[in-house]
Amino acid sequence: PPQLGNQYQDDIVLQNILKRTIPESILADIVPDLDRFGQRVVEDIAAMGDNVETPSNYPQLRQYDAWCRRIDEITTAPGWKQLNDVAAEEGLIAIAYERKQQEYSRVYQFAKQYLYSSSSAMYSCPLSMTDGASRVTELLGTDEMKAKYFTRLTSRDPSKFWTSGQWMTERPGGSDVGHTETQAEWIEGNTWSISGFKWFSSATTADLTMLLARNIDPKDGTVKPTSRGLSLYVAEMKRPDGQLNGVRVHRLKNKYGTKGLPTAELELDGMKAHM
Repeated sequence: PPQLGNQYQDDIVLQNILKRTIPESILADIVPDLDRFGQRVVEDIAAMGDNVETPSNYPQLRQYDAWCRRIDEITTAPGWKQLNDVAAEEGLIAIAYERKQQEYSRVYQFAKQYLYSSSSAMYSCPLSMTDGASRVTELLGTDEMKAKYFTRLTSRDPSKFWTSGQWMTERPGGSDVGHTETQAEWIEGNTWSISGFKWFSSATTADLTMLLARNIDPKDGTVKPTSRGLSLYVAEMKRPDGQLNGVRVHRLKNKYGTKGLPTAELELDGMKAHM
């Protein structure tokens, strides 16, 4: 069978793109890391990906414990957690926000994610959503959100690193978010209670999520139709006591591909979130 070699050294197209895009002095600084990583992705990272894609290791949903209490626990392959730790250690999110290579940090980050993606059993999916959440938090988040979430989303420490989901798709509209039915009711300050149904939530085991909901006007109880009535919220998946934050997992999606990636249908009932 064919043998995979160093994925950076063997990819002449990638090397030429980087040569054309990045100044020579900066490229010389990052090439040793790309070369090292290009070898790693065909060694331990590829083994982690194979572990995730082994059918006996596909995600499993356990909805009730032995006492018939609803727990909605999703278990994933050991390799899934290992791929998460590698992503943190290798700075697959952090590189873009540390900005050590100035405006070329993004190109460097994308090059590493590109090398990582084909061996990592679609862990690039939660990483892409985490990157998006990081950027939104950096630009639009409150000081509290930046201190609590941004530092975790961009951490290189696996024990501190968090991933984020993005929940938009619903049964009525699919990618047309103007048909969103999920609603957010104001509680106090910047805290809202969200209820509804998210039909396709990839990387359901993430630590937090950004989601769309139609906010109920606290003054008259009305909601605005179409996409004009939507707001973006951030919510942690679990409460401080370790229980799910107003989330019920109806089922895992039986997808044609990317089976190692947990994707689920979620009912939200009083999920505490912040706008």
